Amino acid sequence: MTTVKNKTDLTQGSVLKKMLIFAIPIIFTNLLQQLYHTADMAVVGNCADEPTIAMAAVGSTTAITALCLNLFLGLAVGANVVCARLYGAKQETELRRAMHTSLLLAAVCGIGIGILGVIFAEHLLALTGTPVGVVREQGALYMRIIFLGQPGSLLYNFGAGILRSHGDTKRPMYILMTSGLVNVILNFIFVLAFNMESAGVALATVISYYLSAAAVLWILFSPHGEFRLRLSELSLGKAVRPIAGVGIPSGLNSMVFSLSNVIIVAALNKLGKDVLAANSAAHNVDAILYQVLVAFYTACISFAGQNYGAKKYDRIDKLWKTATLMAISLFLVIGVISVFSAPWIMRLFTREDPVVLLGAARIAILCGSYAIYVIPELSIGCMRGMGKSVLPSALNVVCICVPRIIWVLLAYPALAIGGADPTFETLLHDYKILLWCYPISWAISGVAQFFCYRYYRKKLNREAV
Repeated sequence: MTTVKNKTDLTQGSVLKKMLIFAIPIIFTNLLQQLYHTADMAVVGNCADEPTIAMAAVGSTTAITALCLNLFLGLAVGANVVCARLYGAKQETELRRAMHTSLLLAAVCGIGIGILGVIFAEHLLALTGTPVGVVREQGALYMRIIFLGQPGSLLYNFGAGILRSHGDTKRPMYILMTSGLVNVILNFIFVLAFNMESAGVALATVISYYLSAAAVLWILFSPHGEFRLRLSELSLGKAVRPIAGVGIPSGLNSMVFSLSNVIIVAALNKLGKDVLAANSAAHNVDAILYQVLVAFYTACISFAGQNYGAKKYDRIDKLWKTATLMAISLFLVIGVISVFSAPWIMRLFTREDPVVLLGAARIAILCGSYAIYVIPELSIGCMRGMGKSVLPSALNVVCICVPRIIWVLLAYPALAIGGADPTFETLLHDYKILLWCYPISWAISGVAQFFCYRYYRKKLNREAV
């Protein structure tokens, strides 16, 4: 069996201790990854000549970029699951093949999505109703540059997934600490020294993507390392099928999830550039919470994957209970702090008072209710670690995406005040009404995913008899 000095064997020992050892580096890694976009927003919000327009331009691309990339990031989840299960089952030959397949798949997908994103960037922005003019022009330029970096982004994500499947969460964190620092430094250089604004922060992010990819590939391919992968062994072999079996449902689910967010963004675009800029800035705050939750979710995938491969099913239940309790407690505390500090947080991004107040509303509603989101996400993580991806993905579409679309198309128009020339108070009211679709959908999904998880665990117990 391949020896990894940074590994964590998740099939033995205290579940709480192993969960903390494994999850904490992922939390820091994901936070560093989120800082790419947060740094972009903070720099243009404070340093650009027209900060509201620059923030709106950068923010207008977020939901669309996520929509395009999530299918391929789902495949990265599939690669993580397959490698974790093979590692837990100690099937070294099959594990080596799966690692080579994962990396070639990342390169092919990254090049493909990069080309398509560059070609169709402006058309995608037009579909969401992004305002014509400077906002759309800057947004399209930002998006094209970001898509040029997607081969690097996917290679890092697939490679980091391989490391995590072996229990190694520290080196992905160290890599992003370095590349994140480079990203922040380059942001200031490109925006302040070269006055590049949204294009500058995009270029800084892309350079950081490729730096991260180079580092993780060095670990995997180094002839003196513990993996010693070889370019000559790269192939789209039979491991593609199990990776796709988990990854495609996960990716399609995330795509539909992002589609519902695109519909929400289309409604936001009708409320004007102040709302769009505020939503873009405040999104970085709840996105930080999401990255913490994703760390728990990722830990559940690897933990459940290793123990499923080792046939230690009871540890999966202990994992679910431990991770859920930890995450809910954490987000309740963070939620209370976020509600009271929202205006001060927003001033890190902008000095425009209307944008600050609008953004504070999003932080209060979403961050204040984020603990609700724990149960559906961690239940899905445990199920995907067990290789069960289709039903959880379908439930996410039905219980999160459909309620949001119904809310935006039916409930929101009925409850909004609107008007041809709305005051700030009516604008704030309508924005808050729109945002409530998030916690409502989380609660509906939480109930459904909990019962789905219990169904699969009982089924595993029956099969083990």
